[in-house]
Amino acid sequence: MNNGLAMIGGGVLAVIFAIGIISALSAQQPSTASKRSVDTVENAISSIGDTSFTTVDGKTISLADYRGKKPVILDFFATWCPNCRRNAPHLSELYKKYTDKIEVIGINLQEDPSVVRKFASDYSLAFPIALDPSGDVARQFDVRYTNMHVLIAVDGAIIRTIPGDIQESDIRSLIQ
Repeated sequence: MNNGLAMIGGGVLAVIFAIGIISALSAQQPSTASKRSVDTVENAISSIGDTSFTTVDGKTISLADYRGKKPVILDFFATWCPNCRRNAPHLSELYKKYTDKIEVIGINLQEDPSVVRKFASDYSLAFPIALDPSGDVARQFDVRYTNMHVLIAVDGAIIRTIPGDIQESDIRSLIQ
């Protein structure tokens, strides 16, 4: 009986010790994570001019084409995402309204091109739709989920990211 209690007591101590180590490591994690995020954004800014996309129509577009001309909004989406479905028509209308002042590029996250084409047609999207079949573009911009927007200034610098639906005020702040 005493051996059983000793084993339980030793097990409890081992669990407490493990929790202490995990807590200590977790306490160090935010600074590492923050540094990684800063590094990711800095890498994205430095390589942003080299970023090009293949559209669902097979054309190539490059962010360098817009540098010095107009700001760009990258709209990372998936056709199955309910929030993306809700936001797409709204963003398309904003694109039509501000087409001479901004560029919007939809970036589909790893879906079949035929599905993406149908989505663009069904929602009458006015802006170009690019494909990210491997997820490389999403990783470059540190995008981890759908319905994420990356706002890029006319000089090519990333201004900010907007999770969720984009608003007209976001576009106006980008072009001012």
